[in-house]
Parts: sequence; C-alpha cells; structure tokens
Amino acid sequence: MALVWIIYLHVYAASAFICQNKVNKTKYDPSTETCCNGTVASKLNHSDNSSSIECCEDRTYDTRRSLCCNNVLHNDKSPDTHNCSGTNVYRLKQENGDLFTNSHLDRTTVSDDTKAKRFLRVCGVANKYDPTQNMCCNGTLYPFNVDISCCDNAVYNKRTQLCCGGQLRPRSVLNESVECCGTSPYNSKESLCCNGCLYENKNPEKYHCCGSKPYTFYKDMCCKSEVYEWSDKSLCCGNRTYNRDLQYCFNKQEILDIHESKCNGVKYDTRESVCCGDTTLHPYSNNQRCCGFEIFDRRSHDCVYHHIVTKGNSWCNTEGEYNTTTHACCEGHRKEKTGKSWRCCGKDMINYNVEDCCGGKSFNIRNHQCCSGQILKLEDVCCSGQRLNQTTQVCCGKTLFRKQEIVQKSASYHDKCCPTLGGGVSYDSVNFICNYNDTIVNKSLLDPLCKGQRYDPKKDLCCNSQLFTNALKDGWSCCHPSASIYNSKKHVFCSGVRKKGKSCRKPRNRIRCPRRCKLKKMNLKRYCKRFLSNTGRFEVIRNIRRLIKRSKSCRCVYDKRQKKTCKGKQCVSIKKVIGISVEEENTTTLYIKRKKENFVKRVCKQV
Repeated sequence: MALVWIIYLHVYAASAFICQNKVNKTKYDPSTETCCNGTVASKLNHSDNSSSIECCEDRTYDTRRSLCCNNVLHNDKSPDTHNCSGTNVYRLKQENGDLFTNSHLDRTTVSDDTKAKRFLRVCGVANKYDPTQNMCCNGTLYPFNVDISCCDNAVYNKRTQLCCGGQLRPRSVLNESVECCGTSPYNSKESLCCNGCLYENKNPEKYHCCGSKPYTFYKDMCCKSEVYEWSDKSLCCGNRTYNRDLQYCFNKQEILDIHESKCNGVKYDTRESVCCGDTTLHPYSNNQRCCGFEIFDRRSHDCVYHHIVTKGNSWCNTEGEYNTTTHACCEGHRKEKTGKSWRCCGKDMINYNVEDCCGGKSFNIRNHQCCSGQILKLEDVCCSGQRLNQTTQVCCGKTLFRKQEIVQKSASYHDKCCPTLGGGVSYDSVNFICNYNDTIVNKSLLDPLCKGQRYDPKKDLCCNSQLFTNALKDGWSCCHPSASIYNSKKHVFCSGVRKKGKSCRKPRNRIRCPRRCKLKKMNLKRYCKRFLSNTGRFEVIRNIRRLIKRSKSCRCVYDKRQKKTCKGKQCVSIKKVIGISVEEENTTTLYIKRKKENFVKRVCKQV
C-alpha cells in the first residue's frame, strides 16, 4: 500500500491552506473545508459547528451523529446509542429507558449493584453480560477463559489453534514467536513476513522488509518499495536513488542535477537564470536579486516589503517610496522629519527630547510617565501596569517567585510591602523591617550587624561595612565615604582621606636650604652689609632651587626672629629662609621670591 503524505501549509499571502497528496496540491478554506488523506472535503454538508467534524478515510462526518469504525463510515449511527465492533456497528441495549454505557452511570456511587452494572455489555439482541465473567462471539455467550478467543464467528483455544485472517490453523506447541502472515502461521524468529508474503529461512536479524520484498539492510538500501545496493554517496528520492555529490531530490519527488532547479514546472540552470516568485525566470548576474516576481540591481536599488526602491529609501504602504533621511512612515502615513530626535508615535511624529510615546499616544516627559500603555502624572506611582492609590495601597516589588502586584494597606500609616508566598503584607518602614525570610520584624529587636557581624554601637565603629573594635571608646570616628577611621586629636578628615595635621589646606611652598650649599649660612642684615653694598645684587625668580647650579658656592640667607617669652615650654628662635645666594668670581647674586622683594629692600636700606 502506497504511503499518502498530507502536508498542511499556511500561505500568508493568500490566507489559505494547502491540501497535498502524492500527486495533487489543492488550496482550501479551513473554516468551511478540511483535508482528509489528501482530498478536500466540505464541512457545510454536516453541521455549522466545525469542531465536531472529523475525517473517516477520505470523507468527513459529524462525530455527534455518525460513527467511523476502522475507516468504515456508518451514517445516522449516534455514538450515544451505538458502538463499534471491528468494522461493524451494534446498538446499545435499553432497559427502563436507560442505555448501558460506561458514561451514563455515576462512577462515584457506592451501591454494589451500580458498580456491577456499569461494566455490562450487550451480546446479540438482548443478552446482557459482564465481560469479566463471559465472552461474546457472534451473538453467543461463552464462559470467560484466558485461553479462549473468538476468530471471526468461531470460538477457539489459543493454545492449540491460531487465527490467521479469520481462518483457524493448528498449533502443535504453544510458542510465543508464532505469528500470522496472511492466512498462514509462521515462526517470526526464523522467517520474514512482508505485506502478507512469507519468506522462509529469512532471519529477521539479517533481513528487513522493503514493501513486499526482503533485503539485507547492511548491504542494500530500501527506497519505498525498491531495493538498491547501498553506497555512502547514495540517498533515496521516492523509490529511486541519486548521487548526493552531483544531484539532489527536488520537493522529495524528482532527481535534479546540483546546478538545476524548477520554476513553475520548467527546469532551468541556476548558473544562467534565477527564478523570482517561483513563477518568473530572469537572466542571472552577480548583482541581480529577486524582489517578489521582479529582479533588481542591488548596487543601486533595495527590496523593501516586496517593492523595488532606490538604495537608501524605504516603502510606505499607502504613500509609496520615501526618503528615510527626510521622512518617516508612521502606520502607513508618510511624515516629514523636523530633526534627528523626531520619530513616529502612532500616526504622528514627535520630538523624543521633550515627549515620549505610550500606547500610540504622545506625552510630555517633564510631567508625565508611561505605565503599561497608560499615561500617568509624574508624581503617580506605577505598579503592575496600574496607577497606585498611595493612600490605601502599597506596591509589592517583583521577586523570584512572585510578580509585581498591588496590596491593600492594613493600616493608613504603612508605606512598604513585604512579599510573601501567600501574598504581600504592608508594614511601617520606620519601626519595622522586612528581613531576608520575608518576615516583618521590629527594628528594636534586631541586633546591629556590620557585614554579618554583631557589634556594640557604644564601643565599636562600623564604617562602610568595616568593623573596628573599641574604636569609639578610644575617640576614633568614621572617615566617610571610605572604610577607614581617624582620630580628631591627631588627624584631620579630608573628603574621605585621613591626614595628619589640623587643616586640610595644603602647606605653603616655603624655601628650603639645599644640602649642596656648603657655604656658611648668614642672616639677611649681615648679608646686606657684606655683599649688597659692594658686589652684591638680588633677583626675583619663581623657582629658586631649579636655577641653582650644582656647585658648593651657594649659601642660605635667613631672617632671624627674636625670641618670644613662652610659658611652660622652652622657646626657640625661628629662622626662615629668605633666599639663596650664589657666589661667582666677581659677583654675588641673591635669589628671592617676589613676595620677599619689598622686605629685602627695606632691610638692606636700614643697614
């Protein structure tokens, strides 16, 4: 028996279905027709309710009014009053107006009589029987026995006989491997039965069936009902073979060369032609492409929604071709772009720097927001796609096991929600907290933790999840936002950095005496008397130490202050470097900073 292939294909362009068998391919409307074994059959002949229409072989029938028994249709035989027995149909017996079926009795009843009645069957015209106690064969009741069965119209013993095609055959020994091949029994371990044809001494471990023929599956190959010699380069196409390196199977029906194809039933060479829309042939070129049924040059044009347009342009359904740099297509309407930030929102263009789109409608982003297609004010709260009533509701956030949802407040002062498996619960976040177990706990009952460690907030410090034991007791404080501490008596807190000193201001850039200056140090008054009056001069320069040559002929000049009276501590005279003197052969130069220029002149004049 040839196999019939049924393929249901949905064709979007024509909004139809295709019913295809081995030969023909037919379109049909699934709302009024159906496909039965490759044949289109109408549904309107039976009922308006298409859900009750099914196939029986190649015909349709109403399952509420007819019965299909092994692909044999019995019209006007309702399944409520009739049942199948092979290809035949019999009527269910009535008693007191009730039918003996499995479904009309309540299976939850406790009565023993009812439990027994629900398994009753009818044999012949009026014989009721229990299938666990009796057996019905050709309208006659027999006692139930596991070794007794019915073969067509006769009763036989399965231990001594075999029923093959409605005919009884003798069986010498009860052997489970003995089966029927047509009307003849055979040993299924030693012989092979192919479509009713018996082949003796064909071991099924070495031979398989190919239609009605046996073949060695490890040497040969079966293509439907034909046997061919096996090859690693051969494949089946229908009942023929082809070389997969040089050929291929077109639509699982026809063998074509690797460079061949078909266009509307016409064979063509894919190296010379191209098929557009499966119907039209065009000359092939490297730069030619199909667009629907037409061909275009991809260097200068594009294919948009099955329409050929100039490269860089697009297609709008109602307006046609348009330039994407100057226009946009908003739901089939061509709109002009005012700027780069202008895009479509529904049928209009909006400026996305100022507005946004919500469900095809524009809104101002400065005072409104989008909540699942609804436009809300900016001060409103969006929860689970709805506007939250903040006076009576709270929003429970999304978790691993629950979606975001709105929960009614159990008290008016509640402002948070703790998600639970049974539903969210509102609570007051000022005095309570929702822990990791989704349980509401009073904050006063919780021990303070610093990164999972308990600590005493009267003695210890917790700075950015870093614990410092007994730091508060010793006078230390947190240096936020870093995880360090500082002592206010010894350090200063400067933007999260601990520094020594009393101020965060940078120290002044004072002149220091270089170590390479080996000449004896001298105060300013003595220097003015000795050098500036004869060969000395001074210059103002920004960075003194950079201009001093690497030599020992330099000395540091100081301004010596008088001693101050100090109480409790010994006072020491303070010396400041005024400048650095560089002595050459005939000249002496004092390098000073600009701030000290007037001071040096005044001191030297007094000398």
